[in-house]
Amino acid sequence: MFFEDLCLYLDVNSIEYKKEAEIAPYVSIRVGGIASFIAFPDSIEKLCNLINYVRGKIKYYILGNGTNCYFADYFEGLIIITNKINEINISKNNIIAECGASLTRCAVYAYENSLTGIEFLYGIPGSVGGGAYMNASAYGYMTSQFIKECLVYDSIKNKILIMNKDRLDFGIKHSVFMNKEYFVLSVTFDLTVGNKDKIKCLMDSYMNKRIVSQPLDVPSAGSAFKRPKNDYASRLIDKAGLKGYGIGDAEVSTKHAGFIVNKGNATANDINILLYEIKETIKEKFDIELEEEIIFVE
Repeated sequence: MFFEDLCLYLDVNSIEYKKEAEIAPYVSIRVGGIASFIAFPDSIEKLCNLINYVRGKIKYYILGNGTNCYFADYFEGLIIITNKINEINISKNNIIAECGASLTRCAVYAYENSLTGIEFLYGIPGSVGGGAYMNASAYGYMTSQFIKECLVYDSIKNKILIMNKDRLDFGIKHSVFMNKEYFVLSVTFDLTVGNKDKIKCLMDSYMNKRIVSQPLDVPSAGSAFKRPKNDYASRLIDKAGLKGYGIGDAEVSTKHAGFIVNKGNATANDINILLYEIKETIKEKFDIELEEEIIFVE
């Protein structure tokens, strides 16, 4: 019955949606079955109101560019995709980007305005919301280093808050958004004026490194595991001889052992088994417990 009410709510509030829709096209590894509903709000107001409407009534999941997750064969509930909430603006040395804007686009926007700091985000396929949630990192930098504040939706209190960096509990691959029912609405990046040519050179350097080292030509969800203390998951997996090892169409990339790729028709079960076997092997060989970075949604 609530699903009928949800249809009416989405129609009345002019929110685009799909029923019994395929999830795979919206996640970078292209693994996921069918969702009862997928909705595409096009404003912060519509996003917050929709979360408030469905909270406690049905299962829901907020999705940006879907670059670090995969889904089960059926998701009985609502997936809310934020990619239409993507405005980027500038105020002095601050860039304010909405949750659905891509991290790469933010880096380009900074370059166009001669602002330096977030060149390392160039080439990361995730969204601003996902980048803040995961505290995305690359080449020795973390997103949190350049965040001044976030506009946040507190779904329990149904309030929009401005939270400065000190309140966001950033750590390695960690943020407050993982522990509380807070949702990133926008991020303010605090940058500095730089030389445009040098900014562009640095961005190109990072992109070239990605092209050389990462399997960008096949579907993946980025790094499958968090970095263990004083080591790298990719090094351990490679040393264990697991490059190219696969279950079904899920395979450890032969180009970068930290990535799991979809060779064509991988299923969630394929990935789950592969992740389990990798963790068991690393535990047995090196007595190190790997922790997944990739998120399984069911």
